[in-house]
Amino acid sequence: MVYNIRSPTPGSMRRDSFPVASLLQMNVMITYMNMEMTPEHIKMLVIDIDGTLLNPEGEITPVTRAACTAARQAGILVTLATARRYCNTAPVAIELGLDIPLILYDGAVIVEHPQGGILHTHPLSASVGQQAVDLLADNAIQPVVHPAAGLSEEVWTGPPELDNVWVEAYFTTFPEQMRRMPYASLCKGHPDPLRVVAFADEDTIMGLLPAVSALDCSWIITKRGNYGCAELGIMHPGCSKASAVKALAQHFGIPLEQIMALGDNNNDIQMLRSVGWGVAMGHAPDVVKAAARAVTTSNREDGVALAIERWALSRSTIAARATTTSSVQ
Repeated sequence: MVYNIRSPTPGSMRRDSFPVASLLQMNVMITYMNMEMTPEHIKMLVIDIDGTLLNPEGEITPVTRAACTAARQAGILVTLATARRYCNTAPVAIELGLDIPLILYDGAVIVEHPQGGILHTHPLSASVGQQAVDLLADNAIQPVVHPAAGLSEEVWTGPPELDNVWVEAYFTTFPEQMRRMPYASLCKGHPDPLRVVAFADEDTIMGLLPAVSALDCSWIITKRGNYGCAELGIMHPGCSKASAVKALAQHFGIPLEQIMALGDNNNDIQMLRSVGWGVAMGHAPDVVKAAARAVTTSNREDGVALAIERWALSRSTIAARATTTSSVQ
């Protein structure tokens, strides 16, 4: 069974003018009537960034920030699990005041934050990585390799002839980290890379799947990523956000059953299935919702905040916050 949080009647409440507990008042009656659906003893929150934590404008709303703070104050560990690298994840973690390891590169790396040490890596075999590079180049797609080079986070790619508008936008984001080299040596002769990535239109990416599936790897397709196109990530066959959540759970000695994860895209599916309480965003595709135990509202409707209040915080915390809010209004 999948449980849903429904939005209030449009215009009935301004979300941007109320604290976190006020959001809960929209659902507090349902919550108390259905306590049996609430997981007990959530000890860790694992939150995807793009499309989940961030609203469509790419911001953390005050309500979502307050909910994450409330969870941390309640003793719940809060971390991020993202396809991003550390350089563009750290500012988000800093804004939330997080101080525990972060899951990056779709699970290929866990970085201690804010210290910056590498806690865990799950790289792709260099030989398989080179096969992926050759496959992409043979199909006129510019391969992007993320080497396991620590927090220098270099981006390796081939000559510019295969660049397209989407990969150019990616390269211009962090130009100082970019290195070009011959395709034949992007992975061959180097330590195992974290992953190989491609940016192209969806039809082109989908057409590659039979050949990619024949490689000894796992792969993730995002139909529309942050650079306006489909993205293909090729990684170690056992690597995913789920594998990294498991490694981080073992690091902290927390059972997977006591973890709540939130996500909205294909790369979140395994993670949502692997934890005790997986929550899909309201705007997520049906396949993502089907992998979750619960569905919250969209990232435009503070879905993360609502999910934290309803399913992560204790009953006593919920009641206290609702009572406090009522007394000051």
